[in-house]
Amino acid sequence: MDRFSQVVLERTMELVIEAMQPVDPRVADCVNTVQRYFEEPTDNEKELQDAVKRLLEVAREKRQFLIAARLSSIVTRLGVA
Repeated sequence: MDRFSQVVLERTMELVIEAMQPVDPRVADCVNTVQRYFEEPTDNEKELQDAVKRLLEVAREKRQFLIAARLSSIVTRLGVA
């Protein structure tokens, strides 16, 4: 993942935690996966891709449009679209 995408994803995780985590328990699992990736980056981004894609789906379901737009950009950069 390029540095710009990482910064966008880190800031988006802050929004996710603030706006969505109390609402949906699926969010906590995805946030934990993303945080683990940042703590111990690996060349295998599959788990990160899956977590971001699931967060995007939840954000759309919950009508969190700013979060969904940011996650959509990350999904595209990760090649998951």
